[in-house]
Amino acid sequence: MGWQTNRILETIGTATGGTQSINFNLEAIEALMVTLQADVADGIRPPNSTTGGTGPTDFTSTSYGTIATASTGRLGCTIFNSGPGNLHITLGTATTSTSVFTARLSSGDYYEVPFNYTGLIGGIFATAGTAEVTQLS
Repeated sequence: MGWQTNRILETIGTATGGTQSINFNLEAIEALMVTLQADVADGIRPPNSTTGGTGPTDFTSTSYGTIATASTGRLGCTIFNSGPGNLHITLGTATTSTSVFTARLSSGDYYEVPFNYTGLIGGIFATAGTAEVTQLS
C-alpha cells in the first residue's frame, strides 16, 4: 500500500503563480481504495490515533496474575518494570511462569505489546517487583 500512496503524492503538481495546479493519478487512487477495502474486509484495521487509555496501573504479583484483560477496544499496551525483580509476561491464555513466557523484563526494561494484539496479557514476578501498565484505547 505504501508505494501507491507515494505515487499519488508524486503526481501532485506544485503551486505556480498563486494558483495550484494539481494532477491526480486516478488509477493510483482507485488502486489504493481497492487495497484499503480489501484490508478492511480481511479485518485489518487502518492506523488509528488514540486519545484515551487507562493507567498507569501497578502490577506486583509474585504468582500468576492478569496484567491486562482481553479487550477489542485496546489499541496498544505498554509495560515498564520499575521494580527490582524480573517480570515474565505471556501474551495469550497460557499460564506464565519463570520458564514459560513471551518476554522477560529486567528492572528498568520497557515493553510495547505488539500493535493490534487485543488478547489476555498475563505475568509473574520472579521476586518482589512493580510494573507500570498503560493501556491505550
